[in-house]
Amino acid sequence: MQWNKFIPLLVTVFIIQFYLAELMSIKMIRPDFMSIFILYTSIKYGRFYGVIAGFILGLLTDLSAVGSYFGLSSLSYSFIGYIAGLLKGKYSRFIPLYYHLAWIGIMSFHFFIYCYIRYQYLFETDKWMFIQTWFFTLGYTMGFILILQLIIPFSLFTRAESS
Repeated sequence: MQWNKFIPLLVTVFIIQFYLAELMSIKMIRPDFMSIFILYTSIKYGRFYGVIAGFILGLLTDLSAVGSYFGLSSLSYSFIGYIAGLLKGKYSRFIPLYYHLAWIGIMSFHFFIYCYIRYQYLFETDKWMFIQTWFFTLGYTMGFILILQLIIPFSLFTRAESS
């Protein structure tokens, strides 16, 4: 991927997240379009681009004062980029069920850590409400990923190039 296409794409995804996710918010639960973009970027182009995309988008999120904990977004998005980048080119080697369980597990872990840090008071006081919040936050984003899977499935990235 060329940098002159990559950077404007990152800024576009950030703007979509910043404005569109707020409109789609349901009881303070928003879809995370940036994690979807990082997941797709990592699976298509590999760990390097995934970590770079995750760090830049996380830094933009932290600097825009959307997140309340500075550095949390950069860390969690970089984590998605690195771990999901390990799945690059593995679709034809894994059983498709295991491949899909792997990226679902990555996203689940990301949202668990993010919700644990962000809603720690809820984890300490009411674990059931914390699990509901984590599940709904994960589910809202996963709904968009599943819709996107119908349009652009990961199987198209089997032989993706990293140039």
